[in-house]
Amino acid sequence: MSLLRGILHVHSTFSYDGRHTLAEIAALARERGYQFVGMSEHSNTLDDANVAALIETCKQVSTADCLILPGIEFTCRDNLHLLAFGIAPERHFTEHDPAEVARWIQAEGGVAVVAHPVRYDYQIPDAMAPYLDGIEIWNAGYDGRFIPNDSSYRLLARLRKDGHPLHGFGGQDLHRITTNSHVVISVDAEMEVAAIRNELKAGRFTVSNRYFELKGDRPPGPIKMAQIRWMRRAYEAVKRLRNDG
Repeated sequence: MSLLRGILHVHSTFSYDGRHTLAEIAALARERGYQFVGMSEHSNTLDDANVAALIETCKQVSTADCLILPGIEFTCRDNLHLLAFGIAPERHFTEHDPAEVARWIQAEGGVAVVAHPVRYDYQIPDAMAPYLDGIEIWNAGYDGRFIPNDSSYRLLARLRKDGHPLHGFGGQDLHRITTNSHVVISVDAEMEVAAIRNELKAGRFTVSNRYFELKGDRPPGPIKMAQIRWMRRAYEAVKRLRNDG
């Protein structure tokens, strides 16, 4: 096994809002030294043919040193978005009930993660929780690429308190290639899709940028959590000032 670095929650031109092809994303990953990318193409622009093409193209652009994992971002009832990493279904799944979608992802062997909890005021359906692997505690698109979201951590803590052993994921929510730094996921695994997927499902990963390193299977300690809260408030204040100006 070796330490593998990558990014999750990535969109290509298989999504209506993706700007770059899978080949271009694979080239970005190799340029940044990533060994894997977890795709998450929007479900509402997919059908059986597109899903098959996505899976095949992921195989074609993968190399011995960089794997592109096929995946879908499902738009469920009430516009809740559920990420499915590392799945290769024979047919597209068109159910919109979030619990049923999460159950299906598990049946397909995928990693089921709630995307950007801030969009739902940090509330998710209780019926879905038993079928989840985790939630995004750090979505670079919604939370910013500098600081994780302490409110998402509080949601994760509530779910764990209810007996759901969920993990805290980081997602890039990448739609176009920039020179920005990324929220990186690291796992210690063999260079295989199934091995990476298994480590993600077990929470054996870290989420990091140049300022923070977080464990997927456990929250930060009190001191680091206080630091995250303080920096999150400062970051949001700066954003408001910039927007007002």
